[in-house]
Amino acid sequence: MTIVQTTAKRGDFNPDWPVPDEYLLELGRMVCVWGSLESMLVAAISKLAGFDSAVDLRALTMMAHSTFQQRVDVVSALCGLLVDQVPHLKDYEAVIKRIRAAQGGRNKYAHNAMSLDENNEVHIAFLSARGAIKTTVEQVRINEIKEVTAKIHDALCALQTLITNKETKPMWAR
Repeated sequence: MTIVQTTAKRGDFNPDWPVPDEYLLELGRMVCVWGSLESMLVAAISKLAGFDSAVDLRALTMMAHSTFQQRVDVVSALCGLLVDQVPHLKDYEAVIKRIRAAQGGRNKYAHNAMSLDENNEVHIAFLSARGAIKTTVEQVRINEIKEVTAKIHDALCALQTLITNKETKPMWAR
């Protein structure tokens, strides 16, 4: 099924374009929560590097153009360096694992094409070229996107707990 854009004004998009609005809502939520995780990584680096403020401009400047993967690696390396002096960092490897898992889920939806088929079902198509080319098309369910968002939020809370040594529960457990 092809949806034709009928609005005449730039930026004024038809409802349910390019996929139904309920999918767009959850994708937008995922993006917002992801931004919070990225910001928390920079704050964690600031604190672990010894800056008094989590938003010290020197740390922010150093991290401004780093990739997400680089930020995760820096947090992991700093935790490994400090774990003997800061015992509450002992579980950092489990937190890093949660962050990486959240990243995998986010990347699936952020870097691949979604479309509406002739049966009004949303599908995502992705390609892998590791050793051999493999294409995959699968149906997307809103609950799958919500679960990715939950994993991102959970990773964010785990990172904040690790850095502050004060438990931050996910919103559904508060």
